[in-house]
Amino acid sequence: MKIIEANRTSESAALTTIVICVNERFGVSSVSCGGSDSAAIADAMDKELKTRNLVVEIDRIHCLGLCASGPNVRFFPGGDWFTEVSVDDVPEMLNRLEASL
Repeated sequence: MKIIEANRTSESAALTTIVICVNERFGVSSVSCGGSDSAAIADAMDKELKTRNLVVEIDRIHCLGLCASGPNVRFFPGGDWFTEVSVDDVPEMLNRLEASL
C-alpha cells in the first residue's frame, strides 16, 4: 500500500466518508480497481468500522482516476489517499483514520 498524505487542515478534521473505487474496466489492457478486488476491501472496511464503532460512511464510486495504481481509497474530505490497497491494509488505514479524528 502507498499513502499520499493530506495536508492537515480544519477540513481534514471533519472526515465523514471513505471513498473506495469499485469500477471494473474490461479489455486486455484495462487495469481497474474493481478488477483488483476492491469490493472485498470495501466489505472489510465496513466490517472493521462496525467492530470499532466508528460512524463513517463508505462511498463505493466508479473512478478516482488512478486506475493503474488501484485499488484506490480516499478519506474525504481532505484526508489521506491510499493506492495499491489490499484487504490486509484495512486495519492500518483505519488506525490512521482514528488518529486523525
